[in-house]
Amino acid sequence: MIKSIFYTRFHPEKGPTVLHQVPEGSIIPCPPSPTAQTPLFDFSAISDFIIPRREFCDRLVTVCASHHRVIGYPVCIHAPQRYERIEFIFNFAIVLDEAADFSGYLSVVRKLAVLFRNLEEQGGFLSREEEMEGLIVAGQEGYGGGAKVYALCEMILEDLNNYCECMIPIDESNTLNLKLFPMHPPPAPIHSYHVPLSTVRLSSLATSTWDLTMSRILPYINGINSVAQIAQRADTDFALTRKAVAHLLYYGCILLLDVFQFGAIYAPTAEIGAFFGDEALQDECRRYVATAPPVLGDPGGSRNGGGGGRGGGSISRATILRLYASLKQGLILKAWCIEHRALLPGIDVRRFVTFGVIKGFLYRVHKYAIASRASGPEVDAAEHELLRSRKRNAEREWRAAATSSGWATPTAAAPEEEEAVDPARADHGMGNGSGTTAREREGRDLLPLARYLDGAHCVDEICAELRIGEREVLAKLKGYGDVHETCRASAKVAIERTAWDSKATPTLFLILAAAAAAAALHAAGAAGARARPEGRRERAH
Repeated sequence: MIKSIFYTRFHPEKGPTVLHQVPEGSIIPCPPSPTAQTPLFDFSAISDFIIPRREFCDRLVTVCASHHRVIGYPVCIHAPQRYERIEFIFNFAIVLDEAADFSGYLSVVRKLAVLFRNLEEQGGFLSREEEMEGLIVAGQEGYGGGAKVYALCEMILEDLNNYCECMIPIDESNTLNLKLFPMHPPPAPIHSYHVPLSTVRLSSLATSTWDLTMSRILPYINGINSVAQIAQRADTDFALTRKAVAHLLYYGCILLLDVFQFGAIYAPTAEIGAFFGDEALQDECRRYVATAPPVLGDPGGSRNGGGGGRGGGSISRATILRLYASLKQGLILKAWCIEHRALLPGIDVRRFVTFGVIKGFLYRVHKYAIASRASGPEVDAAEHELLRSRKRNAEREWRAAATSSGWATPTAAAPEEEEAVDPARADHGMGNGSGTTAREREGRDLLPLARYLDGAHCVDEICAELRIGEREVLAKLKGYGDVHETCRASAKVAIERTAWDSKATPTLFLILAAAAAAAALHAAGAAGARARPEGRRERAH
């Protein structure tokens, strides 16, 4: 929010002078009046920055004083025949809170400076006002109206604060148009396995002027299809689809989720404590995950059982909390559903997981494959054969293009440069690249996986880009060589888990501590049973 707008210029006799200010008294003190206020800062302390030397004009200037930020764009017009001091230096500046985001106001200040520079150069709009008889400037008694520049400052302040835009006619040929555009952070990188989920009704925003790719992908943004699937089903280029999704993410029209799979692992973050203490959020979750509208009149606690949830029965808060608390590392969602099948009737599992991820108290544990060394013969042979095949194809295409263009027939390669063709392989079509052995086909299948085995690409990304299922990917990795599979979360989630949220309720902390202690005792008992001698174990039985 703009606290003040003021117009100042370098006076030939008085130096830097504030001629107009809105509100009254916000920059320099005014004679006592009902509407005057205390100055926001000491103007004389920063006047050298607001009205600088000629070398520092025509660029943005930002000064902080008394917990306020002053943004200006000093302008210097050099005209020896027109001005007494050869130059006319002025500045229209705005004042904001020091902690406020000022990125959206930079373009406004720059445009104000350019407009008033043009007005001054065309007809002396600013300098002629000072020549008017009876002009009252800021700091004088009776100031507050009559001057056109003051009226412009007042309308700019009110319109930008109330409507974030203004359109003010100045004369018959000039109009002031300003608009505050929200500045959003750059969107996160869009990957092929990301699933966009709309937060607004996209169909109501679409118009005939929208980009063709954007119009074609909108029907497929449903919170289920990944970016790769959207591009395939909409028959659009993947790069353009990803760019369109990035635009929607930038303006807050969608959220990015992971591909929902029953073979995935989900675990709670530190924010689960805030969810346990927020009954309104729990009720929102009950409404979102229910396959039938739940009855919210009974907060305590009837448990849904059997098929009652699908018939319109209630899902209690206790059931929701118990289900979320039971998610943990190492437990795939399929096993979790089997373990809690008595509590799940009436609950949409996909929406149950999605709600936790959107609110930030659940995160997805991704699988990564890391290769310490390749298996050797199959991959090396396939890579060598692939390079030879590409070279042969390039040579063949070049010769065909040269011949069809009317050039001289390309000279044949020297005998020592020709690739020897094994007759046994020629029978299978290997001489011209038309066939492969089973071993080499297997090696070629492994080649696309090589660039994903550095620990930086999750299995979801591999599946989305190669368009194969997770089971097939894991089966191919077994033939690649020494490949280790690991599960981990993103760095952000890992940091959140190390710093437990101070808002977590003590009851929840005690519950989790008791669960950890019980798990430790169980593990210790199991280890003792394994260490017990066989004879003693038999006597115990």
